[in-house]
Amino acid sequence: MTEFAIGYIPKTIGEMPTTMKSVVIRNDREGAPADAMQIESMEIPEVGPNDVLVMVMAAGVNFNGVWAARGKPVSVIDPDVGFHIAGSDASGIVWKVGSAVTRWKVGDEVVLHCNQACRQCAACNGGDPLACRSQKIWGYETNWGSFSQFCKVQSQQLLKKPSHLSWEEAASYGLTYFTAYRMLIDRGEIGPGQNVLIWGASGGLGVFAVQLCKLVGANPICVVSRKDKAELCRNLGATDIIDRKDYDFSKGPSESRRFGKRIRELTGGEDPDIVFEHVGAYTFPTSVLVCRRFGKIVICGATTGFDLNFDVRYLWMRQKEIIGSHFANLNECERANLLVHQHKINPVVSEVFEFEQTAEAHERMSSNKHKGKMVIRVQAPRG
Repeated sequence: MTEFAIGYIPKTIGEMPTTMKSVVIRNDREGAPADAMQIESMEIPEVGPNDVLVMVMAAGVNFNGVWAARGKPVSVIDPDVGFHIAGSDASGIVWKVGSAVTRWKVGDEVVLHCNQACRQCAACNGGDPLACRSQKIWGYETNWGSFSQFCKVQSQQLLKKPSHLSWEEAASYGLTYFTAYRMLIDRGEIGPGQNVLIWGASGGLGVFAVQLCKLVGANPICVVSRKDKAELCRNLGATDIIDRKDYDFSKGPSESRRFGKRIRELTGGEDPDIVFEHVGAYTFPTSVLVCRRFGKIVICGATTGFDLNFDVRYLWMRQKEIIGSHFANLNECERANLLVHQHKINPVVSEVFEFEQTAEAHERMSSNKHKGKMVIRVQAPRG
């Protein structure tokens, strides 16, 4: 068969077509996702000794797909390749394994994590692979991402799919949940009784930050922008919720102080021990201001801009810490995934889009019209 239809799974697992349907970004149409992301027929990538080819059943939508489409803040299209297939989350079936792969076999049902590394240096062997100089985020800094019928990954990117989850649910959590896990559990070291301020608490990162706080006995303080988003946080067990639209942080420190006062009203006079940051330019000055003395601001991204301006006096005089955090290593991914297997952490899927609607889903994300996690159904059965 030259190419599988979307939603078709052959009876013979491992049967190979010659081409695949993919959502492709090219240099001459970088911009809004609706323009940049178009479906094309592509050759199936060759699998190296340590690689695995996965039939993608479903793929999660993340903001890095918006960045890839826009070509900003930098273009991620490899000039030697000339195109980019985005997507850093997926669930699927192992379709082909490289000659050196022994842990996985054709037919295994898996979810994917998005950290790629050289697997040969000291950081990868005994250290933290996120310190590897070759470390990249698959599907953003590399090609052959998940918005395609097949994707090529390193074998170490595979995790066992929780059997109680649908394909769509299993595709929804890898990037955001594993990122939140490292931010809060290993980098932030959250503990019982701590107050954790969570920006965007109803979004892809936030819903897992809320659940992790509840799991360890910390108190999530959820910042949201709509009533339905506040209700989602309540359903996850949060009680302290702030409407971001009640504050205009562009007004400067006075508005940040008013925001801090509201936090203390909710917590009985306490400032946040940890601030869960990923918004960047618009919120960061407030994050530094409201964090308690000796507290931590843990940041993994900057969706509103990466050029941060803040009053550094509040940092050094009150001895706060700014901690950078970037995705998670395989050990953290395995530990976090086990909590899903144990039903202690649950995916929050807000919408499922068909493969042909991949660009539409990214448009919704770019304008913040979503909550929870959006998922693209690829080869998973429809209806």
